[in-house]
Amino acid sequence: MKISKRDRDSAFFSSDQRASTLRNRYFLLIIVISCAINFGNFFIGAAFSYWVIDMGGTNATFGVIHGLYSLLIMVARPITGWLADHGDRRKTFIASVVVYVSSMFLMLISPFFGLFVALRLIQGAGVGGATTIVTTSSYDYIPSSKLDKGIGYIALFSSIITALTPALSISTYNSSGPTPLVVWSAVATVIGVALSYLITFRTPKEPKKFRIKEIFDYKVLFEKRSMKPAIVMALSVNLVMGANTFVVLYGRQIGIQNPGWFSSVSAVVLIFVRIILDRIKTNEMFPRKRVYLAYVSLIAGLVCLALCKNLVMYFIAAFFWAIAFGILFPAFTSMIIKAAPASRRGAATSTAGVAADVGMILGSTVGGFVVQALGYSALYLIVIVPVILCCLYYRFFIDGKYKAWEQTAQAESEQP
Repeated sequence: MKISKRDRDSAFFSSDQRASTLRNRYFLLIIVISCAINFGNFFIGAAFSYWVIDMGGTNATFGVIHGLYSLLIMVARPITGWLADHGDRRKTFIASVVVYVSSMFLMLISPFFGLFVALRLIQGAGVGGATTIVTTSSYDYIPSSKLDKGIGYIALFSSIITALTPALSISTYNSSGPTPLVVWSAVATVIGVALSYLITFRTPKEPKKFRIKEIFDYKVLFEKRSMKPAIVMALSVNLVMGANTFVVLYGRQIGIQNPGWFSSVSAVVLIFVRIILDRIKTNEMFPRKRVYLAYVSLIAGLVCLALCKNLVMYFIAAFFWAIAFGILFPAFTSMIIKAAPASRRGAATSTAGVAADVGMILGSTVGGFVVQALGYSALYLIVIVPVILCCLYYRFFIDGKYKAWEQTAQAESEQP
């Protein structure tokens, strides 16, 4: 069985700037662009729960808003993924940023809460589009053999932004309200757009006309070869991320002056995790012992949060979460991307993004009602159950059975 023309990288794109080394200037530039966009997103997002509560909302209200926000991001991802594979990436990126930034400023002058919520959801669509384009484009500048390490570096620099953002965001909100959050978020995003003109976005040789019917065709939108690792990532790593949107409010309840330090501590630990992992050499594509260690750490972090009563346990939970995220996020993301050919990289990125959003939606929306009814401790105990189930699913259906696209393509080409 021969590989179809659609699946051949050389026939699909007009240019290929993928370098033989990981640290090429295009990859470094797109990391900086990603950091600028992420800072814009995190800086307003870190203190958004305070904004909702101070406007009269509840934990359940915030959970629903965050869940719907994640839903709009999820809807935007497959559309953007299709455009990344078949259309003009730069125009899509610019349009997404315009939606994102304009909705933020309109939120500041919203005369009533309902419009404020609607604008936040529109903002989600802009974030989903911008981050999907940047993420998809970053894979074009990573050598295939170093994809896992490249994704790890992206997560590493994202963690640095995460380290700088939450404590600063909450401190800014406490002293000056939401206006400076919106202004600095917009400034960072505009810087990202300006830097994007220093790289060349990949474009298909024969761009397709935008068709709604094709956009919402499951076979076109999602990459079925990427589904198994995507499901596991969604219902473990991203589900916990969704539940962790309440960490700031949880810290506020137990008397921590600036709960943003949870994310800061996690990010600092994550930096060391990535440095250590990069120095450890292994012949395994996805070291199995490392994955199981990460799941143990993830469960330990949830137990610490469930029992948390003071700053020390708060920081220990952050430590365990960083270890788990630092291992599992790049591993599962790499699996999702490597399972598909480069011509379907936009769809694979969309699949990863949608899976992440599903987990975030479940974690934040359901989490809000759990917190409202049973409290924060109960939320983190309950989340342990799906994490354990995902670990078992990985053990029996993915571990030792996963094949990257290159392996599948080689096996198919060898068949008579």
